[in-house]
This record gives sequence, structure tokens and C-alpha cells, in this order.
Amino acid sequence: MLFLSLLVVTLVGSLVRADESVIPTKTEYERYLDQVLLRQERLKSMDETRRKQFHKYELEKELKHKMMLRAMNEYDRKVQEALDAENVDKMKENQKKLHHPGNKKAMEEAWMADGFDKESFNPKTFFKLHDLNGDNEWDPFELEAVFEKEVEALFEGLNDIDEREKSEEVSRMREHVVKHLDTNEDGMVGLEEFLAFAKGKEFDHEDPWDTVFMETIPDSEVDDFESKLDAEEKAHLEKEAMEEKTLREAKIKQYEEESLKNQEMLKEHSQQLREAILAANKAKELAQATKLVGDAAVKKSEEVAKAAAEKVNQGPKA
Repeated sequence: MLFLSLLVVTLVGSLVRADESVIPTKTEYERYLDQVLLRQERLKSMDETRRKQFHKYELEKELKHKMMLRAMNEYDRKVQEALDAENVDKMKENQKKLHHPGNKKAMEEAWMADGFDKESFNPKTFFKLHDLNGDNEWDPFELEAVFEKEVEALFEGLNDIDEREKSEEVSRMREHVVKHLDTNEDGMVGLEEFLAFAKGKEFDHEDPWDTVFMETIPDSEVDDFESKLDAEEKAHLEKEAMEEKTLREAKIKQYEEESLKNQEMLKEHSQQLREAILAANKAKELAQATKLVGDAAVKKSEEVAKAAAEKVNQGPKA
């Protein structure tokens, strides 16, 4: 009986092993494809999450700015609006100097930033130079590093530099390049993919690039966003807006004081800002003068009343 039991166990074991031998196993290539798909999905999810979070950040930023302007007096608000307009003009000028991400001129700019002459640009050498781990692929971090210096130049000279917008600009450039160069869709830009792109016509194209900081959010969307905030969220944004208002008003006061001492200082700024600051100065001087006249009138009235009271108290002369 024991012998039969052992025989059955042996036969069953043999059958199981036989079944296992015919079960197809994944090849190295198939496992590689699984990893690629997993990486693609992870990167896609991370980028979608980042974009949603950034849009919410921009909505909050725009709403806080509107709250700040509403809380300012008329003259400070006009100066701040002029400063905002001046910043937009600088953005537009900087954007004109920006090359389309991934094209030859953009890569040459990065090449020169690395200390090389423009004429010596070599696509293969450039790729190897920025392939930090030497695996013949640009991963997202290596690719974003290519654009960091150009984005720094994009924000140069602005009155307000937003680090979150700088980071988003770099990420969008990386997404754009991967979309156009990543032919095998593994989420990376390989050496052969880059070299093939560098030989094509698209490498020389000069289409304008729409920057993050030039995007505008409709007032209706900002108003809708504000209407959906709960009391705690709104109070938090209002607190931050008032803190920003204090900082901006101190900056405006500095501009006004400097402009009174040195009219040459204003020549560095836009006509709109110059007019706004001068108008604010005149308005505040007028308000101060009006107050002085009012105070003098009150003081005179008090003196007249006091003299009349003293005369009454003295009574008629005998």
C-alpha cells in the first residue's frame, strides 16, 4: 500500500513537471517590453499629475494677485498694474530669444553654455556629453538638464521670478522633445534616435515656442475657482495675498522715494510705470497738502473759538 502511494506521488510529480516544461516563459525582450510599458505609464501618470497641480497653483497665484490688487489703494494699484505690464513686456522680449526645444539652435546654445564654440557643434559628442550615466540614453533628468540654462536666461531680468514656473517650463520642454524624438516610445531619447533626428529637416526648424509664463487664465475661470473654495481655503489665500500686498507696497514706496530723489532712475522703466509713479507721488503730495490745510483750518477754528470763549468769560468792561 505504501509502495502504491509513493508510485502515485511520483507519477503526479512527473506530470506536474511535464506541464511546467510546456508553459511558455517570457523572453528577455518581452520582459524588457513590460518594463518599458510600466515606465511609460509611470511617467505619463507623473506628468499628468504635475500638470494638474501646476494649473491649480497658477489659479491660486492669479486669485491671490487679484485679491491683493483689490485691497490696494487706487494709486498703489495703478503702480502695481504698471509694474505687471512692464514684467509682461520683458517676458515677451525674452521669449523672442528662445529657441524651439530640441532644434539645432537650442542644442547649439546648450553646447556654447558648456564652453564650446558654436562652429564645433557635433551631435554625437553633444549627446555623450549630456549622457551622464553613459548608457546611450537621455533619461528625463538628463534631458531636462539640457534646457536648464536656456530657461534661466528666459527668466533673466524679470521683476518677479517664479521658480515653480521655471521648473514647469523645463518639464514641458522635456515632454516635447520626447514626443518628437522617442521613436521607440520607451520614454527615453536614445543616441541613435537623437542622431537620426539631427539629420532630418525638423532639426533646423524655427517654430516659436509658447512659454508657460505667457499663458493666461480667463477671469471667468479664476472667479469660478474662487466661488468653489471653502472658507478655510479662501482665508488662507487672502492671508497670503495680504502678505504679498505688504511686500509690494514697500517696493512701490521705494520706487516713489527713489524717483523723488533721482528722476534718472525712472528712465530705466516703461512710460506707463513712470506715469503711474509720478501720479502716485502727486496724489500723495496733494493728499498731504490737503491734510495740512485741513489741520490748519481746524487749528484756526479752535483758536477763534477759544478767543471768543475767553471774551465771553471776561464779560463787558466796566
